Amino acid sequence: MNKLRVLFVASVTSISGGPTGGQAVAASSLFKSGLAKAVWLEPLSTALPSVPPPALPRRIIRAVARLVRFLRRVWAADTVLVFAADALSLLEKGLMCILARLAQRGVVLRLSGGNLPAQCSANLMLRTWLRLVLRSVHLLCTQSTYWTAYFSQYPEVRDKVKEISNGIELGAPPASHQHVHSGRLVFVGWVTREKGVFEALEVLERILRLYPSAALTVIGGGRDLDEFRSVAQARRLTNSINATSWLGREEVLRVLRESDVFLFPSHFEGLPNAVIEAMAAGVPVVATRVGGIPDLIRHGENGFLVDVGDVGGMTVLVGDLLAHPDWAREIGLRARQTVTERCDIERVWPRYAEAIREAAARAGRGHGRPTTSPVAGVGPSC
Repeated sequence: MNKLRVLFVASVTSISGGPTGGQAVAASSLFKSGLAKAVWLEPLSTALPSVPPPALPRRIIRAVARLVRFLRRVWAADTVLVFAADALSLLEKGLMCILARLAQRGVVLRLSGGNLPAQCSANLMLRTWLRLVLRSVHLLCTQSTYWTAYFSQYPEVRDKVKEISNGIELGAPPASHQHVHSGRLVFVGWVTREKGVFEALEVLERILRLYPSAALTVIGGGRDLDEFRSVAQARRLTNSINATSWLGREEVLRVLRESDVFLFPSHFEGLPNAVIEAMAAGVPVVATRVGGIPDLIRHGENGFLVDVGDVGGMTVLVGDLLAHPDWAREIGLRARQTVTERCDIERVWPRYAEAIREAAARAGRGHGRPTTSPVAGVGPSC
């Protein structure tokens, strides 16, 4: 049996104290999945060395170093699998896609930048670059129906789109017993204005009028963390807020399972892993209807959706969930079932294996390599 050699370009490591973001979680889950036995995977990690990210000059230097490593390794690959986001990530990873195509390798691109549509609308040069990149790939992996529809406007992706949801390790199902509800809200993600953390603060302030013991746990770091803490202090909410910075995955799961509502007021998204992991933990989710979230959450059935900035709507929904714990638990169980069907990594990785094989075939490299003769640094497992 022959296996294809795959150069896996993604963030497959974690920074100290926690993951670098949803794309890193998705990439790492895939790298550790059964895909590593179906093909020879060689990682080219693009993990950022710190949070917040280093200064632009240092990031450029690191990007150039990665590009050199990429050029050295691409010749040993049959296919490259590239995880990219928006802006700087798209510039760097897009160039890798173009170079891999020129080297006559199969090219699979997975794009997940939630702000990409707005950036392309505002910047003609970036939109032109995106079209050039899309022209170079053999297959484009989209996260949801929303993103499939968005990228379908580009003629360069005709017959190239493969819709594959984010994949995660689901972990144990929610506990069968019901914990005592006291208004424990949780947010996981980058602490920036764009993630809606200040709206979450307003929701907490209003919920405290109904549930004086309510509390908000904010797990994550980012450029606005200090301002967030300052605003919380100015509003005398410090005793009701626990801003932990980044935590390890097991600790995040523990907090999720002890929470009553997952609040996610983000202004734009791809398909956030934070929401998927909250649903997997059986926590009812109140989130904004942005990006691929409405493709995952059916309002009133397995979670709830509001418009960006609708603090009043979020407050009403959170209050209803806290007032009706049995109903909230049922919502959480349906959420768990949804992500089990769509986002279990064991269901997701075979789709990527199909995409890799198809891209290799389109590039004329579908033969693979003997399983007994791997090259240095490439292996069937992680």
